[in-house]
Amino acid sequence: MTESTSPPITVLVVDDDKSICEIYSEVLTSRGYRVVSAFSCKQAMEQMDAIKGDAQVLVVDFGLPDGDGSDFVRESTAKYGARSTLYVSGWTDEFWQLDDAPGRWLIMRKPVAIPKLFAAVDWLARGGPKPAELE
Repeated sequence: MTESTSPPITVLVVDDDKSICEIYSEVLTSRGYRVVSAFSCKQAMEQMDAIKGDAQVLVVDFGLPDGDGSDFVRESTAKYGARSTLYVSGWTDEFWQLDDAPGRWLIMRKPVAIPKLFAAVDWLARGGPKPAELE
């Protein structure tokens, strides 16, 4: 087996539930992704600044202590350009207003099963046809 020389894809996970961040970080790291976590909109922007916008995929909870996760995505997009985004929430879909969301995106309701998380992040990171399990 040959080793890849390309850097790993960076995923920024933003969720106020630290256990969710830890689980997502552990499983995505095991899949070869580099994971950075934040627990609020403010921390997420600080993390994006610290990595100079080098997150190819965002996994963002809607309900954060200091705002709506989609507001962070818009702020980040204004500064660093659009990123592929997986929005997650325990809320019903009637609250999701993403008609103008930047970049490629998906919405999933919590809890997100690990195989679906893998499928979503893999698709968001690499593109191509949307896998059937995400339809």
